[in-house]
Amino acid sequence: MLLLFQVGENPVLRGDPVADLLAVEKSTGRLWPYPGTSTGTLGARKLIGNGGWNGMPTIIANGDWSGDGRSDLIATKAGDGLLYRCAGTGSGGLGVGDWLGGGDRRDLNGAF
Repeated sequence: MLLLFQVGENPVLRGDPVADLLAVEKSTGRLWPYPGTSTGTLGARKLIGNGGWNGMPTIIANGDWSGDGRSDLIATKAGDGLLYRCAGTGSGGLGVGDWLGGGDRRDLNGAF
């Protein structure tokens, strides 16, 4: 089973103007982006997160949070609600996540 997260206005990771789809493989916690294409279909997925993403109930990809010109992911951790940012590499991957805040951000739906 996959949990799906639509990417916001700024497509995540690839730096092109076509929106992508992120999916978390629930049983393994792996994170997979499905790149959007100019024809409105999805391309082949590429593993970018080896595990633990099934513990992130909210994942948002809506822009550059680090100021480096690349789209990043923002996620909340289940249980304690901690907020993390994972910087996009610009080449289809993610950097190491860093903690942004305390446990009062459990649900970011509608925040952006």
